[in-house]
Amino acid sequence: MKILAIMGSPRKNGNTYKLTRRVEEKMKQLGDVDFEYLFLKDLDLRPCLGCGACFTKGEDHCPHKDDRAMLEEKMHQADGVIFASPVYVFNVSGLMKNFFDRFAYVCHRPRFFKSALMLATAGFELGTGQMLKSFSFMAEVWGFTVAHSFAIAANDVLEFGTRADKAEKKIATAATKFFRAAASGRVKPGLVNMAVFLAAQPSIRKLSAEYYDYHYWRDHGLA
Repeated sequence: MKILAIMGSPRKNGNTYKLTRRVEEKMKQLGDVDFEYLFLKDLDLRPCLGCGACFTKGEDHCPHKDDRAMLEEKMHQADGVIFASPVYVFNVSGLMKNFFDRFAYVCHRPRFFKSALMLATAGFELGTGQMLKSFSFMAEVWGFTVAHSFAIAANDVLEFGTRADKAEKKIATAATKFFRAAASGRVKPGLVNMAVFLAAQPSIRKLSAEYYDYHYWRDHGLA
Protein backbone atom coordinates (compact mmCIF):
# COMPACT_ATOMS: atom_id res chain seq x y z
CA MET A 1 0.00 0.00 0.00
CA LYS A 2 1.40 3.36 -1.02
CA ILE A 3 0.87 6.41 1.20
CA LEU A 4 1.77 9.96 0.19
CA ALA A 5 2.39 12.48 2.98
CA ILE A 6 2.16 16.12 1.90
CA MET A 7 4.03 18.18 4.45
CA GLY A 8 3.00 21.80 4.94
CA SER A 9 5.53 22.87 7.55
CA PRO A 10 8.45 25.18 6.71
CA ARG A 11 10.46 23.16 9.23
CA LYS A 12 11.54 19.93 7.60
CA ASN A 13 12.29 18.09 10.87
CA GLY A 14 9.79 19.86 13.07
CA ASN A 15 6.85 18.59 15.09
CA THR A 16 4.63 18.00 12.07
CA TYR A 17 7.18 15.68 10.49
CA LYS A 18 7.81 13.89 13.79
CA LEU A 19 4.10 13.32 14.30
CA THR A 20 3.68 12.01 10.75
CA ARG A 21 6.57 9.62 11.31
CA ARG A 22 4.83 8.31 14.44
CA VAL A 23 1.73 7.63 12.33
CA GLU A 24 3.93 5.86 9.77
CA GLU A 25 5.46 3.65 12.46
CA LYS A 26 2.03 2.67 13.77
CA MET A 27 0.74 1.90 10.27
CA LYS A 28 3.74 -0.29 9.47
CA GLN A 29 2.90 -2.38 12.51
CA LEU A 30 -0.44 -3.13 10.86
CA GLY A 31 0.82 -4.22 7.45
CA ASP A 32 2.97 -3.52 4.40
CA VAL A 33 3.02 0.24 3.85
CA ASP A 34 5.29 2.33 1.63
CA PHE A 35 5.53 6.00 2.66
CA GLU A 36 6.60 8.89 0.45
CA TYR A 37 7.06 12.40 1.88
CA LEU A 38 6.64 15.54 -0.20
CA PHE A 39 7.79 18.72 1.54
CA LEU A 40 6.05 21.74 0.04
CA LYS A 41 8.92 23.95 1.17
CA ASP A 42 11.23 22.13 -1.25
CA LEU A 43 8.92 22.22 -4.28
CA ASP A 44 8.52 24.82 -6.99
CA LEU A 45 4.88 25.72 -6.37
CA ARG A 46 4.34 29.37 -7.18
CA PRO A 47 1.49 31.51 -5.80
CA CYS A 48 -1.80 31.47 -7.69
CA LEU A 49 -2.24 34.50 -9.98
CA GLY A 50 -6.02 34.42 -9.89
CA CYS A 51 -6.17 34.47 -13.70
CA GLY A 52 -8.93 31.84 -13.88
CA ALA A 53 -7.33 29.96 -16.77
CA CYS A 54 -7.53 26.64 -14.91
CA PHE A 55 -11.28 27.11 -14.45
CA THR A 56 -12.24 28.13 -17.97
CA LYS A 57 -9.62 26.39 -20.12
CA GLY A 58 -8.23 23.62 -17.90
CA GLU A 59 -5.29 23.28 -15.52
CA ASP A 60 -2.82 22.67 -18.34
CA HIS A 61 -3.32 26.33 -19.30
CA CYS A 62 -1.99 27.62 -15.97
CA PRO A 63 0.76 30.18 -16.76
CA HIS A 64 2.94 28.60 -14.03
CA LYS A 65 4.99 25.69 -15.30
CA ASP A 66 6.15 24.26 -11.99
CA ASP A 67 5.60 21.20 -9.79
CA ARG A 68 1.79 21.34 -9.69
CA ALA A 69 1.27 18.60 -12.29
CA MET A 70 3.82 16.36 -10.57
CA LEU A 71 2.02 16.83 -7.26
CA GLU A 72 -1.31 15.88 -8.78
CA GLU A 73 0.14 12.76 -10.36
CA LYS A 74 1.64 11.72 -7.00
CA MET A 75 -1.80 12.01 -5.39
CA HIS A 76 -3.34 9.88 -8.12
CA GLN A 77 -0.70 7.17 -7.69
CA ALA A 78 -1.13 6.89 -3.91
CA ASP A 79 -3.62 4.60 -2.19
CA GLY A 80 -4.09 7.20 0.52
CA VAL A 81 -2.89 10.73 1.21
CA ILE A 82 -1.86 12.39 4.47
CA PHE A 83 -2.17 16.16 4.65
CA ALA A 84 0.00 17.47 7.48
CA SER A 85 0.33 21.06 8.66
CA PRO A 86 1.18 23.06 11.74
CA VAL A 87 -1.51 25.40 13.02
CA TYR A 88 -0.55 29.00 12.22
CA VAL A 89 -2.93 31.77 13.34
CA PHE A 90 -5.78 29.25 13.76
CA ASN A 91 -5.35 27.89 10.25
CA VAL A 92 -3.04 25.85 8.03
CA SER A 93 0.43 27.11 7.18
CA GLY A 94 0.98 29.49 4.27
CA LEU A 95 2.65 26.66 2.34
CA MET A 96 -0.40 24.45 2.69
CA LYS A 97 -2.79 27.29 1.83
CA ASN A 98 -0.84 28.02 -1.35
CA PHE A 99 -1.01 24.32 -2.20
CA PHE A 100 -4.80 24.38 -1.88
CA ASP A 101 -5.00 27.59 -3.90
CA ARG A 102 -3.05 26.08 -6.77
CA PHE A 103 -5.47 23.14 -6.91
CA ALA A 104 -8.59 25.31 -6.79
CA TYR A 105 -9.71 23.85 -10.11
CA VAL A 106 -10.25 20.49 -8.39
CA CYS A 107 -13.05 22.14 -6.38
CA HIS A 108 -14.81 22.44 -9.76
CA ARG A 109 -13.69 19.05 -11.04
CA PRO A 110 -13.30 16.51 -8.16
CA ARG A 111 -11.05 13.55 -8.87
CA PHE A 112 -9.29 12.08 -5.81
CA PHE A 113 -11.72 9.35 -4.78
CA LYS A 114 -9.62 7.76 -2.06
CA SER A 115 -8.97 8.07 1.67
CA ALA A 116 -7.19 10.93 3.40
CA LEU A 117 -5.83 11.59 6.88
CA MET A 118 -5.63 15.17 8.16
CA LEU A 119 -3.17 15.87 10.97
CA ALA A 120 -1.97 19.02 12.64
CA THR A 121 0.44 20.14 15.33
CA ALA A 122 0.14 23.20 17.52
CA GLY A 123 1.69 24.80 20.56
CA PHE A 124 -1.72 24.71 22.23
CA GLU A 125 -5.01 23.02 21.37
CA LEU A 126 -6.80 26.37 21.06
CA GLY A 127 -8.00 26.77 17.47
CA THR A 128 -7.14 23.26 16.29
CA GLY A 129 -10.77 22.18 16.02
CA GLN A 130 -11.76 24.96 13.64
CA MET A 131 -8.57 24.51 11.64
CA LEU A 132 -9.20 20.77 11.18
CA LYS A 133 -12.76 21.41 10.01
CA SER A 134 -11.49 23.75 7.31
CA PHE A 135 -8.62 21.40 6.50
CA SER A 136 -10.92 18.40 6.10
CA PHE A 137 -13.52 20.33 4.12
CA MET A 138 -10.92 21.20 1.50
CA ALA A 139 -9.96 17.56 0.99
CA GLU A 140 -13.57 16.42 0.83
CA VAL A 141 -14.41 19.00 -1.84
CA TRP A 142 -11.60 17.48 -3.92
CA GLY A 143 -13.25 14.06 -3.66
CA PHE A 144 -11.30 12.54 -0.76
CA THR A 145 -13.05 10.68 2.02
CA VAL A 146 -11.43 11.79 5.27
CA ALA A 147 -10.82 8.64 7.30
CA HIS A 148 -9.76 10.65 10.35
CA SER A 149 -8.45 14.03 11.46
CA PHE A 150 -6.62 14.96 14.64
CA ALA A 151 -4.26 17.48 16.21
CA ILE A 152 -1.51 17.17 18.81
CA ALA A 153 -0.39 20.04 21.02
CA ALA A 154 3.34 19.47 21.36
CA ASN A 155 6.56 21.14 22.44
CA ASP A 156 9.61 21.48 20.20
CA VAL A 157 10.75 17.87 20.61
CA LEU A 158 7.29 16.30 20.42
CA GLU A 159 7.48 14.91 23.91
CA PHE A 160 4.08 14.92 25.46
CA GLY A 161 4.97 14.89 29.16
CA THR A 162 2.07 13.93 31.40
CA ARG A 163 -0.23 13.74 28.37
CA ALA A 164 1.89 11.15 26.56
CA ASP A 165 -0.64 8.33 26.94
CA LYS A 166 -3.44 10.44 25.52
CA ALA A 167 -1.31 11.51 22.57
CA GLU A 168 -0.24 7.95 21.81
CA LYS A 169 -3.86 6.80 21.81
CA LYS A 170 -4.78 9.55 19.35
CA ILE A 171 -1.91 8.55 17.07
CA ALA A 172 -2.78 4.86 17.24
CA THR A 173 -6.45 5.54 16.53
CA ALA A 174 -5.62 7.73 13.53
CA ALA A 175 -3.14 5.22 12.10
CA THR A 176 -5.57 2.32 12.46
CA LYS A 177 -8.53 4.10 10.90
CA PHE A 178 -6.48 5.42 8.01
CA PHE A 179 -4.75 2.09 7.38
CA ARG A 180 -8.05 0.24 7.20
CA ALA A 181 -9.66 2.85 4.97
CA ALA A 182 -6.75 3.05 2.54
CA ALA A 183 -6.25 -0.72 2.46
CA SER A 184 -9.91 -1.39 1.66
CA GLY A 185 -9.73 0.74 -1.48
CA ARG A 186 -13.39 1.62 -0.95
CA VAL A 187 -14.61 5.11 -0.19
CA LYS A 188 -18.04 6.26 0.84
CA PRO A 189 -18.87 9.87 -0.04
CA GLY A 190 -19.57 11.95 3.04
CA LEU A 191 -22.08 14.75 3.53
CA VAL A 192 -19.66 17.38 2.29
CA ASN A 193 -18.83 15.37 -0.85
CA MET A 194 -22.48 14.85 -1.71
CA ALA A 195 -23.62 18.37 -0.81
CA VAL A 196 -20.98 20.00 -3.01
CA PHE A 197 -21.64 17.57 -5.86
CA LEU A 198 -25.42 18.04 -5.80
CA ALA A 199 -25.07 21.81 -5.54
CA ALA A 200 -22.66 22.00 -8.47
CA GLN A 201 -24.37 19.57 -10.84
CA PRO A 202 -27.29 21.82 -11.94
CA SER A 203 -24.92 24.72 -12.57
CA ILE A 204 -22.56 22.59 -14.63
CA ARG A 205 -25.43 21.37 -16.79
CA LYS A 206 -26.28 24.97 -17.67
CA LEU A 207 -22.73 25.89 -18.65
CA SER A 208 -21.79 26.77 -22.19
CA ALA A 209 -19.69 24.16 -24.01
CA GLU A 210 -16.83 26.66 -24.12
CA TYR A 211 -16.10 25.98 -20.44
CA TYR A 212 -13.72 23.20 -19.49
CA ASP A 213 -15.95 22.17 -16.55
CA TYR A 214 -18.76 21.35 -18.98
CA HIS A 215 -16.66 18.78 -20.82
CA TYR A 216 -15.00 17.36 -17.69
CA TRP A 217 -18.31 16.56 -15.99
CA ARG A 218 -19.82 15.01 -19.10
CA ASP A 219 -16.71 13.02 -20.02
CA HIS A 220 -16.65 11.51 -16.52
CA GLY A 221 -20.39 10.80 -16.40
CA LEU A 222 -21.02 13.29 -13.60
CA ALA A 223 -23.54 15.60 -15.27
